[in-house]
Amino acid sequence: MSTPPDKWKEPRIFHAEFDKDYENRISVSNVELDKKILEENEREKNYSPNKAYWYLVNSPDTMKPGPWTAEIIVFNERDYFIEIKLIDYAATYKTTIEWINEKLLYIRFWLGRIAGIYFIFDIEKEKVIIKEMFWDGHQAFQQWQQGKQK
Repeated sequence: MSTPPDKWKEPRIFHAEFDKDYENRISVSNVELDKKILEENEREKNYSPNKAYWYLVNSPDTMKPGPWTAEIIVFNERDYFIEIKLIDYAATYKTTIEWINEKLLYIRFWLGRIAGIYFIFDIEKEKVIIKEMFWDGHQAFQQWQQGKQK
């Protein structure tokens, strides 16, 4: 549990347990290895620190109406790709995908203006090892400040 807004000096992002109602917003599957993707898109590949694995992102066209889905294609030296889909997400807000180390990916995406999901994906085990919600605390902080003034 995060510190409540009455202890904050300013608004902040805070985290909470994953809400199972959003389970359908992340999909992980294996897809056929596409030799074209292996050989091309070199500038779009984001390599792990040891250069063994990589991912690339197929982002949706946000000029078209949503809902939007992004595909993260991951290569982990197997005879298939891992496809991680971010489904019905707020593609116009910043999505973060970063290597934590040689085998762990940190992925953070917004569901809308206030809520989002972050998770850590183990490339070698091919599974999510931690998943939580995060919330923009501006509204909670403002409500607490207004209540304090009354």
